[in-house]
Amino acid sequence: MSSLAIFQGVQALLPVQARSHLFEAELSDPPRLSDFPYVVIHGGWGDEVSGEPGDRSSCDIPDQAAMQVLCTMVATSREGLNAIVGQVRTALNRQRPVVAGWRFSRMIQRQVTTVEPDQRISIETISPLYVVDEFTFTAFRA
Repeated sequence: MSSLAIFQGVQALLPVQARSHLFEAELSDPPRLSDFPYVVIHGGWGDEVSGEPGDRSSCDIPDQAAMQVLCTMVATSREGLNAIVGQVRTALNRQRPVVAGWRFSRMIQRQVTTVEPDQRISIETISPLYVVDEFTFTAFRA
């Protein structure tokens, strides 16, 4: 299974106006206000299994994966963060990615962090704000 394809499938659900990045933000150097708001889609490669519970073999080809996709949403103001969170949640919550050879349960949203300032960077004396959502779902071989 290509977990990269699943992350790309999740990214494809986002509207064009929601600036998105896979795994890490690609910002200007130094970061500019025009880089914001954005969402970074990241996470682990999922827990792959095959067969039925109690009858799983390590030599089978995985036919299911439990996925946890994280979305870190970043903006330079509360209003901007509210806008990007709204776009991402509307586009992803209860939706299904589309990836050839796989079918998916609906993604379920859960907030992982509260809104926090990112003290690691500043843009024109502004520290961006961020929040992280987790979207969990299961992938099944089609």
